[in-house]
Amino acid sequence: MITFYTDSHIAKAIAVQLRHRGVDIVRCQDVGMDDADDIEHLEYATGQGRTVMTSDEDFLALDAQWRRSGRHHAGIIYLPPDRKDAIGTVVANVVFLHQAIAAGAAELRSWRRPPPSASV
Repeated sequence: MITFYTDSHIAKAIAVQLRHRGVDIVRCQDVGMDDADDIEHLEYATGQGRTVMTSDEDFLALDAQWRRSGRHHAGIIYLPPDRKDAIGTVVANVVFLHQAIAAGAAELRSWRRPPPSASV
């Protein structure tokens, strides 16, 4: 099972639509983390076993830093800023990922792509 956590860069409508489709997603605003910095978001999500959804490119560097130091997290889904507001597309792709993982047909790491401009 995969669960998600969004930082403040992800539209509330995405979380609302995903919840309507049975996806377990928590917004940083839901847990009083709206003013947290990136490391606090990643630590919170990691502690909860949640995959971070963000359009903040700083998370890509943070991910690399964690990997170098041997730290692990539940994943980061990076939505490039020019695509983060395509709510229908984001929702459809996350639902597909959620269903594929729930069915055992995919793992989050299999969705990683080499960065065209550092997208994950």
